Amino acid sequence: MSKRNSFAMLPKTEKRIKLVPPDGGWGWMVLIGTALSNIFNQSMLSLFSLLYGDALEAMGHNTQGAAIVLSTMLFVTNFGGPIAGAIIKLTTPRFVAVSGAVFCTIGILLSGFSTNIWHLVLTYGVFLGLGLGFIQNASFVAINSYFKVRKSLAVGLAMAGTGVGQTLMPHVVRYFLEHFGFKGACLLLASLSLHGICGTMLIQPVEWHMKKVEEEVVVDEKMHLLEENNKDMNKNKEYNGNGDVNHKGQVTALAVASENGVDKNISQSPKETNKNAASKEKLNGTQDIPKPKKTLIRKIYELFDISLLSSPRFLNVIIGTALTVVSIQNFSMLYPFFLQKVASMDKQKTAYCMSAVAFADIIGRLTLPALQDKYKIKARMMLILTSTWLIIVRQILAYQTDLYVILTLSALYGFGRSMIIVARNIAISENCRMDQVPSAVGLGMLTMGIIVPPVGYFLGWIRDYTGSYALCITSQNLLMVLFLVMWIPDMIVIYFNERREKRKSAEQSLSQ
Repeated sequence: MSKRNSFAMLPKTEKRIKLVPPDGGWGWMVLIGTALSNIFNQSMLSLFSLLYGDALEAMGHNTQGAAIVLSTMLFVTNFGGPIAGAIIKLTTPRFVAVSGAVFCTIGILLSGFSTNIWHLVLTYGVFLGLGLGFIQNASFVAINSYFKVRKSLAVGLAMAGTGVGQTLMPHVVRYFLEHFGFKGACLLLASLSLHGICGTMLIQPVEWHMKKVEEEVVVDEKMHLLEENNKDMNKNKEYNGNGDVNHKGQVTALAVASENGVDKNISQSPKETNKNAASKEKLNGTQDIPKPKKTLIRKIYELFDISLLSSPRFLNVIIGTALTVVSIQNFSMLYPFFLQKVASMDKQKTAYCMSAVAFADIIGRLTLPALQDKYKIKARMMLILTSTWLIIVRQILAYQTDLYVILTLSALYGFGRSMIIVARNIAISENCRMDQVPSAVGLGMLTMGIIVPPVGYFLGWIRDYTGSYALCITSQNLLMVLFLVMWIPDMIVIYFNERREKRKSAEQSLSQ
């Protein structure tokens, strides 16, 4: 082949300007705002017993009353996810996040005036639960829109605020209760929660901060000619064969040849011209067909992106992530009792082990996402690896009684648990379009709301029926095993499909 012919075969390219997310920039401010909100709002979940325990006893309720309030809060949080996703599609993540922070502040403030358990159900359960659900969904959607390459690191940094809050806020709450009483503590915590409103105000629309990037694209000559022809057709769309008609349907000039060969100018009314144009369009098949009106059910179907549930892979993802969250939530509730009953530790040693979990969790949220981004590991693969890690660590931990061994295993557990929390929503977002992310995250939260209560009750029944903490922890690990059984075959299928696509693209490039 001659050199001239080889040059002639090179594809034609042209430079175009493309708008891309900043992958940093103002996105770091969004992370700071989200972390600030998480410190003072998301940490309230772990503060319930410490803050409201004595108040519930004064109302005449003990463990059962606490379970009612906590279950209501978790139910509203998870079922508020789809609502938040729909509102995000109608408004912006900023509006939903700020609304959620306002709900949290109102809930904490009014809970200080509770005189019976139903007041706590309304304030802590409904208001705070709805606020947390709104913040979780909106903050992730905002971060997902600002970051592409460093998404895992960004989510990890934002979620680190929750870990910091869970580590520091118990000491703050204890100080408030000792010096200001229950009502004063709630008022002061509500004032701290106002910082969450300031933080969520930093979530600006990503369109304000998009970067312009110049890229070269290959121009298909045939497609280019088709586009040019379509433009010409659009320009002459109103030409009806007798004259030129503008877009308002008015005649500019109609030249008609008479029988004697003399041209005469004949004017027509706009109505007649529109009739002629419509008849021509019908004959040519170019008339626009009116779209049928959408029913209310159809609008709701599209607003909540229910079509996502028709994908077996998406269902596999949201059910799998829900199983991992149920497993770690139940272990977190059971772990303090395990330390006191099985390992015979006092409250101080129990606090040391819990602090080791929290501290390692913060380190994990800051380091593991960076490693994931560096080696380009998918979120689903990270969940598989860390779930395997947690199964091994917890199974060994279930039979230990030595303080130093338990401290070491607690730190290893907290380090692995961090990635479950960080990668969960990322794994869900990887299986949908950008505009479907709010609804996808909401459906994931809804799935947790459906699965958590019955599975949590079943795991508690196993502990009460057998009297064995080791067997209960083993049952929690079996949930992780079920998750692996669901995901690993699907990941293998994805791997071979990607290899097949790469092979096809390589063969096509060689043939060209």
